[in-house]
Amino acid sequence: MAITSASSIITLPLPALETQLSTDEDESVVARIRILISQARNLASRDRNGFSDPYVKLSIGGHKFTTNVVRKSLNPIWDAPFDIELDAQSLPDQVTLMFWDKDRWGRDDYLGTVYIPFNAPSLWSDATPKHFDDPQNEASS
Repeated sequence: MAITSASSIITLPLPALETQLSTDEDESVVARIRILISQARNLASRDRNGFSDPYVKLSIGGHKFTTNVVRKSLNPIWDAPFDIELDAQSLPDQVTLMFWDKDRWGRDDYLGTVYIPFNAPSLWSDATPKHFDDPQNEASS
């Protein structure tokens, strides 16, 4: 997957999605989803030093998360897992990843956005939900 910005192409692997289903106390089905923001490559340089200080804002189904900032990098590695609980009957239709360059003074610089379609049947290759830690639960790529 790649997004094009004015000065470069951002190439990154799809985030890993791991899922499990359970029933909570009021009998609604809850999907627990783990999204792993792994890394990005060839980000645009937004700082005078020729680098960026990138981080990612993740948004899914009204939930928002932010990775840590990786200083002076165009190829950051975050390895940041996010565990999210969603109502399995009304799963969102996409995951949004917004890439930013952290600035010490002033506003952060926008690097790009990736929209990943969210299709519930595609989350499980064999149509069977698995626990996060199940050795047979391999992240999609």
